[in-house]
Amino acid sequence: MAIPRETALGIFSTTMLKSFKELIPSPNFLTSFFTVKTSTAKQIGVEIERGNEMIAVQSLRGTNGNLNTSSLWAGKYYVPPFFNEFGNATALDRYDRTPFVGNDYTAETIGLFGTDVAQMQLKNRAKIERAKELMAADVFQTGVISIKNGDSINYGRKATSMVDLGGAGYWGNTDAAIESQLITAAEFIRRQGKNGTPEFNLVLSGAAYTALKGSDYFAKYANFQNVQLIDVMQPQAKAFSAAYHGKITAGAYKFNIWSYDEVYQDSDEVYHRYLDEDTAFITPVSGTRFEMSHAGVPAIMRDKSKAEFGKFIAQVAGEYWMYDRVDEANFAHEFGVMSAPLAIPVTVDMIYTMTVLGTGNPEIG
Repeated sequence: MAIPRETALGIFSTTMLKSFKELIPSPNFLTSFFTVKTSTAKQIGVEIERGNEMIAVQSLRGTNGNLNTSSLWAGKYYVPPFFNEFGNATALDRYDRTPFVGNDYTAETIGLFGTDVAQMQLKNRAKIERAKELMAADVFQTGVISIKNGDSINYGRKATSMVDLGGAGYWGNTDAAIESQLITAAEFIRRQGKNGTPEFNLVLSGAAYTALKGSDYFAKYANFQNVQLIDVMQPQAKAFSAAYHGKITAGAYKFNIWSYDEVYQDSDEVYHRYLDEDTAFITPVSGTRFEMSHAGVPAIMRDKSKAEFGKFIAQVAGEYWMYDRVDEANFAHEFGVMSAPLAIPVTVDMIYTMTVLGTGNPEIG
């Protein structure tokens, strides 16, 4: 039975958004360490904090006091990577039976078409989500994010925060001094990152976790606790794509163990790991400032009150901006998603990265 066009468009929008929310998410474990921020500006201000633990100096009453400077932070502005992924809805079989075209539609066909578009939009958004996950991986492994035009953003991680344990220190050796390695990582974050939290997240590959479990340290001293994921009160507990294994101790510190083996495909459909198999990183469970900042993206605005120039481009804020447009040159009705994200480790010295295996395995094993 025919229904009014306005009702049909409402059914389409409602069904599309509902289906979009119900679909399986992309890997987001690494990005779960970051807080989402949005802006309408084209550039993102990047501020890196490096603190100290100096005590206050006594001042005599009636004097000017002690001048404090801000030399321990660095600020720059960057135009973040811009992503615009879209698909052609005109190619879908049900497009010709929608209110976009004519009157030959029903509530059922509109609902099914909304689901079709949601599937297409999910694929568009998922590609951007994977790119953000890779940004986060770069931050945790090297502190350098590469941009498509050949530029890179180097957050200046200290060399002492990225160590190759080497030789006898690799976890494939059952007698590797793993406890002292973990203590060193925790103390770097305590002293250089100025974070007194005694509990940390230890993120590694499945192969590295297997090596850890086979070590003398794990068998004799790790004090392993098989804590359930439901007891982990962190954003990572709700994230997708990592396995939680429980807690271990090293010295006075506790470590939540997560294994992460997710992969992505590049433009040549070659698979790569987000986190190298030989790499593990450590960060405290609280007190960090890791931000996934989003610059504004261009959106087509319409002002029906203007006879001329009724359309214009404005920068809009949002983690993702969904749109549809008609490409008159190619006779296509396109639905797409835009985003302009940048992963920023504001508290850059609260990350410690280790090469824990020396397998030399190819990236995808």
